[in-house]
Amino acid sequence: MTNVIWADMENYMGKGYRNPEMPVEAQHLGPENKRECPCDTCPMYQSCYENATECSAMRNWCSKGNYKDKDIQRLVRAIS
Repeated sequence: MTNVIWADMENYMGKGYRNPEMPVEAQHLGPENKRECPCDTCPMYQSCYENATECSAMRNWCSKGNYKDKDIQRLVRAIS
């Protein structure tokens, strides 16, 4: 008698099995950044790093890929 292990790969969202007739979905890994990270030149970088905080510019950059210069160091709060 042969031991057979059966698994329903559709329950695993197709991991380990790909139907060649199904289209491949494009991965979207987040916004395309229009500017460099606002933290790169910010004088509060070390403080935010130590206290786990972020400003409005960082939140906008992470979600939209862009920020306004006036938002740097504004509305600093704990990272959520």
